[in-house]
Amino acid sequence: MDLLETLHQKREVNRRRMHPLYSLSLNERYIYCFGLAILAKGNIKTIKELSQPFAQICSMLDISNASAEEMIVDINNHFEPTLDRLIQLLSIEQRMYSCFLIDMLKLKMKSEWGSWYCEEVIRQFCYILKLPDETAHFFEEFLLEASFGDSNRAHQLVKEYEQAGHTIDYELLCYMNQEYQKQDKYQNMLLDKGGRVRIECPTRVEQDIVVKNGTKLYISNTRVEIGGRLIIEDGQVEICNATLEAVGKKREMHSLLLVRQVHSLKLKEVTINCNKLCYGIWQEEGTLILDQAVVCQSVGEYGVLFDGECLFCTNSTFHDCLHGGIHIRQNADVDIIKTHFINCSAEHGGAIHSSTKGRAVIRECYFRQCTARYLGADVYFKYKRYGQVVQECYFEDEEPDKNHLFNVYNMERVI
Repeated sequence: MDLLETLHQKREVNRRRMHPLYSLSLNERYIYCFGLAILAKGNIKTIKELSQPFAQICSMLDISNASAEEMIVDINNHFEPTLDRLIQLLSIEQRMYSCFLIDMLKLKMKSEWGSWYCEEVIRQFCYILKLPDETAHFFEEFLLEASFGDSNRAHQLVKEYEQAGHTIDYELLCYMNQEYQKQDKYQNMLLDKGGRVRIECPTRVEQDIVVKNGTKLYISNTRVEIGGRLIIEDGQVEICNATLEAVGKKREMHSLLLVRQVHSLKLKEVTINCNKLCYGIWQEEGTLILDQAVVCQSVGEYGVLFDGECLFCTNSTFHDCLHGGIHIRQNADVDIIKTHFINCSAEHGGAIHSSTKGRAVIRECYFRQCTARYLGADVYFKYKRYGQVVQECYFEDEEPDKNHLFNVYNMERVI
């Protein structure tokens, strides 16, 4: 396990997250920065003033210095076709052109001699993209209050803007002002009318969030505190780069997420913090995909209790799961790859307990301080069957003997 490479990857991901559009493709990020280069490199005065702030934006979007220099060639020799591609990109969704306008305004605030040129470029883009004057005015005022550190005025501006019928992505507000904080509070949320619902700012729900009848719930780039459960029943939920945290009273026999009548659930870069109040996920059917997820401080049951058909867990972490990490039941096919299990304990299978009669592959995983009252401190298979593989796993300060691995059919290169 290359720890330095993992640290490097985390550093790069965190650096890119500083910009709301870091997830665009490389070509899209280049076109986006080309648009900003029209402002930053299109006039002799702005070239001198905006060189460094423009380079910082390019760095956040992983655009190299050589590519940034290439934009000058495109401005001089391929301006119209590249501009057309930019307009097409920015027209995809409101979030895209809003972020572009914010970056232009940020650059303009750094300019003195070339401010007249910046204002004209921004005016022309607002006209081309058909942006209302109120939007540009709101962004400019919000950025100004951010520079003054006036959080009360910033909240008032947002309230007035939303009351006028406009919407603004919470992540963009935080991009403009890293100190900006907002929390929506609800007693409960019953989402059963269909359509799409987004949670993109810190939210606290005292009881349950229920997603039913084909309603789609998107949770991204935020923290959601839940006093009850997130119940997904014949609904669709996408969660990315977010934290779900249990709050309120202890409820050991309840999961924080209860998943029913769902074909597939994917959690990418999601933290499930049970706070020793409950356990993490109970999924009754379908596919569960955990990608760079964290499940921690679960009690009462395993961090993940899975009764579905397919479980894929990669680059994830289970730590301080006081009644076990993952329990696979029924006849699921399982792939658990490059996942860490730290301080997990149970009666059988402190980190992983598998009752499945399907294929189960555990590869390149790391186990530390996991315990079992009886058998399988790290991995316990109820049935010894062909297709059960523990491969290239690392056990810190432990020997991979029968007390730590139980009923494994095929064990290869464990350390």
